[in-house]
Amino acid sequence: MKTVSYLITLLVGMAATADTPPMPYRDVGACPFECCHYGAWTAGKPATARKADDSKSAIAFQIKPGERITALTGIVITRKPGAIRMLKTYQSDKFIVPAGTLLYTLHNGGEGTTLFWFDGKARWADLYAESVHKGNSDYPWDVLSIPEAEWWVKVQTQDGAVGWILSPQDFKGMDSCGG
Repeated sequence: MKTVSYLITLLVGMAATADTPPMPYRDVGACPFECCHYGAWTAGKPATARKADDSKSAIAFQIKPGERITALTGIVITRKPGAIRMLKTYQSDKFIVPAGTLLYTLHNGGEGTTLFWFDGKARWADLYAESVHKGNSDYPWDVLSIPEAEWWVKVQTQDGAVGWILSPQDFKGMDSCGG
């Protein structure tokens, strides 16, 4: 009898965690804001480039204000997912999320879009999950927590050096909508 009880407990626990994303979650190629653009950038302030997409990695080089670089690609690394509890059924063109479902958010994409984990894969939807808040009639889900994520950008200098910048700021050219 103890074996059956143990197996039932184990199976229930597995079902509860079966739809959690792998951590850390690496969204290769991600550009995490509206109009985000890789290509020619000009530094507005100093920046440090590392040899790998890891803050403990050795420094590859420093970027000076006014220096032109090429942003080659990016990656958003989610260290800890956020959480959303659906209050009503959510329906998109490609999937249906039942009321009561706990979704794990991975990172935001700008203009209210959120990458989240559901049914064994990452999906995008307009969930407006930039901050913790209670749902309402327009957005029937509670945002319980926000994800802990890092945005790394792989860059190349004009002399060919390659490195990674964590959360780049103050670069002209990174926002194709004019920033």
